[in-house]
Amino acid sequence: MNNHSERDLNTIENLSYRVSIYFLILAIILSGFLIFVGYHYVRDLMVDSNRYRLQFEVREILDDVENSMDDASRFTRHLALDFNQKELQIDPYKLMRMVFEGQPYTYSFSLIISEAGNHLIRKSNFTLFRSGDEIKSDSKRYASQNNITNDWIEHMLNQSKPEWSPPYFDPEIGSRVVIYAYPFDYLRNGSMVHSTFFCLVNIGRHLKNLNKQTMIKSGLAILLNEKNQIVYHPDYLETGKNISSLISYFEKSQLDVIKLLADRPTGYQLIYSNSRTVVIYWPLKSSNWYMILAVPEIYFISELKRLSLFLIPMILFVGSIVVIVIIFNLFKLVSPLSFLANDSRRMLEEAEFQSEKNPEDPRVLSDSLAIWRLANLHPISSLTDIHALSENMDKIKERLANYRENTIQISLDKKEFDKELKLARDIEMGMVPSIFPLVPHRTDFDCYGKLIPAKIVGGDLFDLFLLDDNQLFISITDTLGKGIPAAMYSVMTRTFIRSIANPITRLGKIMESLNDALTQLHDSDMFATVFLSKLNLKTGEMIYCNAGHPHPLILRNNKKEEILSKSHGIPVGIKPNLAFTESRFILAPGESLIAYTDGVTEQINEHGEFFGLERLISTTWQIREQTPQKIVNKTLNALDHFQGITEVHDDITLVVVKFLGSEKFETHRKSHSLNLIDKPNVI
Repeated sequence: MNNHSERDLNTIENLSYRVSIYFLILAIILSGFLIFVGYHYVRDLMVDSNRYRLQFEVREILDDVENSMDDASRFTRHLALDFNQKELQIDPYKLMRMVFEGQPYTYSFSLIISEAGNHLIRKSNFTLFRSGDEIKSDSKRYASQNNITNDWIEHMLNQSKPEWSPPYFDPEIGSRVVIYAYPFDYLRNGSMVHSTFFCLVNIGRHLKNLNKQTMIKSGLAILLNEKNQIVYHPDYLETGKNISSLISYFEKSQLDVIKLLADRPTGYQLIYSNSRTVVIYWPLKSSNWYMILAVPEIYFISELKRLSLFLIPMILFVGSIVVIVIIFNLFKLVSPLSFLANDSRRMLEEAEFQSEKNPEDPRVLSDSLAIWRLANLHPISSLTDIHALSENMDKIKERLANYRENTIQISLDKKEFDKELKLARDIEMGMVPSIFPLVPHRTDFDCYGKLIPAKIVGGDLFDLFLLDDNQLFISITDTLGKGIPAAMYSVMTRTFIRSIANPITRLGKIMESLNDALTQLHDSDMFATVFLSKLNLKTGEMIYCNAGHPHPLILRNNKKEEILSKSHGIPVGIKPNLAFTESRFILAPGESLIAYTDGVTEQINEHGEFFGLERLISTTWQIREQTPQKIVNKTLNALDHFQGITEVHDDITLVVVKFLGSEKFETHRKSHSLNLIDKPNVI
């Protein structure tokens, strides 16, 4: 016997430490993976968010540039149409001045008439330009000091289609500008003449806002026109030049600038040069210009780095606490399961089940004893106590089915079977409270319960124990079916409840954990109805959770009985991941809770009548003032008398808990009665 106890203790310690280490390693790997994935996900999210924000701000600036150019081209075309009228109703130069005044971003506006002797473009027929807030007229100031632009102006004097000039930096204005040329013919002094409007637009007034963007200051922003000439560059001297400077900037990266400018797509790319850089590019739809932004990635994720310095230590700290709590509870969970598993193993060994095949070969395991032998031979195997217990129950069910079919070995099998059932009954009944009073020195409550299996062992179990000095825990379980399978299922249910019950966890959470454990145990069609309750022995407050169990009764002092008709979920073991709630009420001193299984109310007599809930209420009400033991015994006597010669068809369980209160109960109740009713149950 001492060898058994020592081996059981070693098994429990080995299993507990092994499970804890495995779980700790898994938790560390999972935490690291979650931090890695979470960091990269948030980083990409912040890059996208800041990228969209930067694009939006730059688009607003470029929209202003395009709008000023569109306004200039539109009013130039309209003015040319006015000149094409046969008879102008207003002086043409006065009309030009009036229209020019309404264009705030147009710096100068000139009219050149192509006629003999007017090809050197050092003067125009009429020029308007802005000088501060004033508009002046001077036919000598229309020409640019940029030779390339002067060549373009001479070229446009002989053209018939409008066109924009290459962008350039005008030192006199101190800004980036473009010129819109609109050739047209109109009637002058009775003859048609070819003329050209030249409209100089100051786009630098808008583009200078790009320098105010914090991200752009740290990177590079380049705006190209449809001919890939630079419209905007941080160095204004690059204005109007080709893309050679842009190619040299990206030559060390993986960005193909030539292909990018040829296709002109919309998108972004992360490149690696001296640092990780985000390159954003998109075309301007109306002008066919192309914008390229290159910003160091650090400016997109600077907020994430500051946030990570706080969040990662916090996650690791909270995760460590969670791991410690879970490991602690694993010890509490594994210990009773190990005891139960070893009890089952000893039951099988003492029953002397013999395998007809090689017990060392896992492919031909024929009974539960071979499973336990294999587990002892291979302690590192994944065959845990829970799995072994599940396999053991399945094998017992299979063995019982074979016994019924095998008539040759019926006498020997019956002897072994009876011995097995006796051991199973001893284990099952050993888990039911049998010594009452439960706590002899306590006078604030009294309880009593009795279990009568329909067979040698059954699927009913109940439990009564103190969680602490002030809380009495009550559980009653009814498993589908009868016999050993139901008994084993009920034993596992009761063991799970015992292992996770504590004073602070709410009953709904305990029921959820129990349901998840039973549904994952094995592929079985078994389930159980469960009633859980906690009685506060100071206040008389009772909290309960009912998972498909028959509704208990309350025997009140005011000559009224109550039925706890609230159900909080379906029976456990059917479907995983269910949520269970709970309810509460107050017991006054002298009032009792009566919990039972359906074997009481569904017991029939020789006439086919059910004992029923009404008879149960009537029977218990007459003896409500007696002790719980007398209430249970007299009620079961009445049930036996009602049954007559009819056989018991289901397990019968009846539990009575009477709250007696204490000398300080009345004072405590008055000072806390409101809080007891409304106080939530905290996990």
